[in-house]
Amino acid sequence: MRLRRTLLTLLPKWALSRTTGVVTRIPIPRGARAAAYRAFARRYGVDLTEVETPLTEFRSLRDFFVRRLPSTARPIAVAPLVWPCDGRIVTAGPIVEDRIPQVKGIDYGLRDLIVDDELAGRLSGGTQATVYLSPRDYHRVHAPFTGRCTSSRHVPGSLFPVNPEAQRSIPQLFARNERVVFAFELGDGQRAAVVLVAALNVGDIVCDHALPKHFEVGEELAYFGFGSTTIVVLGPGPLTIPELSPGSAVRMGACLRGGDTPPE
Repeated sequence: MRLRRTLLTLLPKWALSRTTGVVTRIPIPRGARAAAYRAFARRYGVDLTEVETPLTEFRSLRDFFVRRLPSTARPIAVAPLVWPCDGRIVTAGPIVEDRIPQVKGIDYGLRDLIVDDELAGRLSGGTQATVYLSPRDYHRVHAPFTGRCTSSRHVPGSLFPVNPEAQRSIPQLFARNERVVFAFELGDGQRAAVVLVAALNVGDIVCDHALPKHFEVGEELAYFGFGSTTIVVLGPGPLTIPELSPGSAVRMGACLRGGDTPPE
């Protein structure tokens, strides 16, 4: 674990990520696109039955990666709290003494993640859910609740990978990486935040909305340029996130009660 931490620390993460960003934007000849995206799908397990647009219409790998899905692919549950994205649960449950569990035995500070003392104070004593998005997942993030997004804050940082091995190796990983913190006020006064955490090859977090803005549950909030992590934080109030098993698979729009048991 120490060796992995040292290697990841010494890795030229920004240079690699910038290079990947340039490469993934290179236009692919139309005749080669379908084969290229099918190869990517086989490598990472992407479900091509959910791709409504013909593969030849995606000009580059990045365009394919940030694709929208058919509206029927992720129906939004009739519920006040839904999953904001596809992925697998890293941790979910109560925030204890302003510490968020990263993995078993490793945690980090709520204020370190949010970088806003007033908002962090309003979220203290609440609950959270951290979801890891792998390259196979749908990479648009949606509002997990109905509320007013009052602001977004870009927090500069590193670009460590955020895969399970890195989660076990890098202390305070999610509070060290570059991220965007979206602050929310819910209708009953409860405060919340949705944090999109960048990672190696994912220095690209895009929000096309002018803020402040009211979001309905399930409405698209932002998207990643490649796989990464989304953290939902709820302050004390009527909406809470239950303690859920790490590794469970979740799908955007499903009621936030739990995930499917991952295959062995």
